[in-house]
Amino acid sequence: MKEVIRISDFPSDKIYVFLNKNYRKELIKNSMNLLNCKNYFELSLWINKKLKTKFNGGDVKYWVRGKRLDERTGKVHPKFMSLNTVIGLIKLNNEKIEELERNILSYRSGNRGLRINNPLLPIKVTPELDSIVIHLFGDGAAGDFTPSYTQKNKSAVDNFIRKMENSFGIFEKSIYFTQGKYQVKFPKAITDVISEYYKIDSYNSYKSKIPEKILKRADNKFKLACIVAYILDEGNIRDVISLGSVNKELINGIRNLVLDCNYKCSNINFNAKSNPYRFTISVKEIERFFNEIKMLSNQFPTCNLDFKNESLNFIIKRRSIKNPKDSKITNDAIINILKKNDFSAIEISKFTNYAYCTIIHRLQNLLSENFVTREKQENGVYLWRLNSNYPKFVKEKSM
Repeated sequence: MKEVIRISDFPSDKIYVFLNKNYRKELIKNSMNLLNCKNYFELSLWINKKLKTKFNGGDVKYWVRGKRLDERTGKVHPKFMSLNTVIGLIKLNNEKIEELERNILSYRSGNRGLRINNPLLPIKVTPELDSIVIHLFGDGAAGDFTPSYTQKNKSAVDNFIRKMENSFGIFEKSIYFTQGKYQVKFPKAITDVISEYYKIDSYNSYKSKIPEKILKRADNKFKLACIVAYILDEGNIRDVISLGSVNKELINGIRNLVLDCNYKCSNINFNAKSNPYRFTISVKEIERFFNEIKMLSNQFPTCNLDFKNESLNFIIKRRSIKNPKDSKITNDAIINILKKNDFSAIEISKFTNYAYCTIIHRLQNLLSENFVTREKQENGVYLWRLNSNYPKFVKEKSM
């Protein structure tokens, strides 16, 4: 049987639910009959004593109505019930949890906040769900606030949203574009549920760690989905796939997933630059890695490398081409490219089909010889160009 997360597994003290009209009316009516309550006030007394809450008869009345008028603003708001209370009442009524799940129209964190509407219940535990956890450790932000996911690439954000909808259902969200990045904010209820199920204490870059549930999965599809998610957010694909983090425990967990999937990789190395803890997946594993991602994404379309897929494909293509040993051939190829326009080292690597390390090495030599210049862009990437006096300079140098 496939693993699921039932509504009874949710953090009942944090989640509030909005129930089908007939179901909630019958639930409260039957509860009052079972307890011999004469009015809503008496039912609230039982709820507070039994569940250690602080509701009153007015709250029960609005639960039945399903809405409440905000006299300050004049707006009518749906009245959500605390999950803790609902579960207490269904136990009193000997109701099945499956019946409750069928009658939940929406849920959210607390009495405010973004909602999950038309929720998928129970939540299926799939590679997509596990990979969402890794995205939250990567380019996500979560805690005691509205969570978000931020990426420079819009298709990656769109893919993340589809992954979330496949796991949780349709949810309210806010999408922004700021400082050159796309960001989606989504219901805190999602990270409340994830934190409870996976036993996550922190999403902080320096404190997060791969949950035991993910590390102990028997099916490697789950682990591969997590590796793919981490590469998309925090990986670097040039001549090899390099994965890094400021958090040694987190990156060690990712490396364990890689090893569990039987991919050879380097040890974790330390470098004082950004993301100082880093390891690489062996280039000899690239073809198998690429093919297994392809099979995974055939079953779970969102579990892919998205905009980084092209870079992985390039490594595979380039591995069949031998780099020339004659530096003059490489230099001429670079110069012919730069005669057309200014390009980054990665772009030159793709145009020439030579390894990035080869290109950057030759560019450094050409820079020292004053054949080329470079200019750092806002995103930190260098654009390389031919020296403005290139033709004259070469002629003088050859004399």
